[in-house]
Amino acid sequence: MNSCRTLVLATCLVASGSVFSAQFDDIAVKLDQYVKKEVKQGLPGAALAVVINGDIRLLRGYGVVKNGSNKKVNSATVFPLASISKTFASAAVSILVERGLLEWDTHVVPYLENITFSDADLGKEVTLRHVLSQSTGLVAQAYSDLLEDNVSYPKILQILNRVKFVCEPGNCYSYQNVVYNLSADMLALAAGVDYPTFVKEQVFIPLRMDNASFGMEGYKQADNRASPHVKVKSGCGAVQPTPFYYRVPAAAGINASAQDLAKWMLAQMGQQPTVLEPSLLEIMHKPHVRANQYRYRARMSNVTYGLGWRLFDYRGLTGFVHHGGWVKGFRTEMVFNRNTQTGMVFLANCENNRVARDIVLFFLQLYQERYGVQLAGADTKK
Repeated sequence: MNSCRTLVLATCLVASGSVFSAQFDDIAVKLDQYVKKEVKQGLPGAALAVVINGDIRLLRGYGVVKNGSNKKVNSATVFPLASISKTFASAAVSILVERGLLEWDTHVVPYLENITFSDADLGKEVTLRHVLSQSTGLVAQAYSDLLEDNVSYPKILQILNRVKFVCEPGNCYSYQNVVYNLSADMLALAAGVDYPTFVKEQVFIPLRMDNASFGMEGYKQADNRASPHVKVKSGCGAVQPTPFYYRVPAAAGINASAQDLAKWMLAQMGQQPTVLEPSLLEIMHKPHVRANQYRYRARMSNVTYGLGWRLFDYRGLTGFVHHGGWVKGFRTEMVFNRNTQTGMVFLANCENNRVARDIVLFFLQLYQERYGVQLAGADTKK
């Protein structure tokens, strides 16, 4: 087994912040080359983590934390994770489910006394499972625009009862940010501590996610942090970080590095059962609702949403788990397959949708080349 398994030997995270296993692998090498090329073509900075067969093969930073700076990105550089944060909410809730303090099918109302829905009959059917699987039935992206207009989360909740249902809870996919954060409110009530504190104590610390934090304050306290950039005619231009989505911590509140997310991936692959039991991972990674909104849809099949994760098949290969994220100035991607314990994390400090999309598709292509024949042969022998 590779000596660079992060959760076993933290010393593999060398002082430079980069690790490339001596046991080279085509997937890691080609992804490394891809990111190098994109940085040369104008992407200010990025970080990459690659896990192959359950071992970390690559942890590396590229470019600079900010255009015009000499400070290099490394694998310990902190990025806002945006919607990859949603994957931590389902995991945190699962810990309370395991302890018997919450149930997946706990109803939002009356558990949260301050919440009312536009249709009382449909509203009383909405459960924690619906919130985490993006299947509440409410209009998609309800009040995400108000977050971006600097309206506070408590004020938005006061008008949540104006949001219409487009289907019965559990019957359709409707992606949310504000509504997704109801999971954090329910967790805090059950745990007796606020959501960020619970995640820090129950996830970050036991997994040794040393660079992970919550909110704008956590981001600014990180000396080694990437700065946001947006696309401009000349490439990517630096902008100020925005606090808006940090106000819904379950949906988009976490900052972390490629090192941290490599450890998070291993835990999601079942390598940290004392933190996340395999039975809970099965619930999070199983389809809960068919998801018809997916920017890679033409290349994928059986696209669904689990609990905090997107799920899909790719050209006959099953078992892919994915989430991406965007906030102003950043793009993040995490994709893996538990069947082969293989996956990738990509963090970039410019909101370039093409690069984020293409690196996921490139990873899937490399995965198919590596495992497609092997898995097809295994199926034939059954």
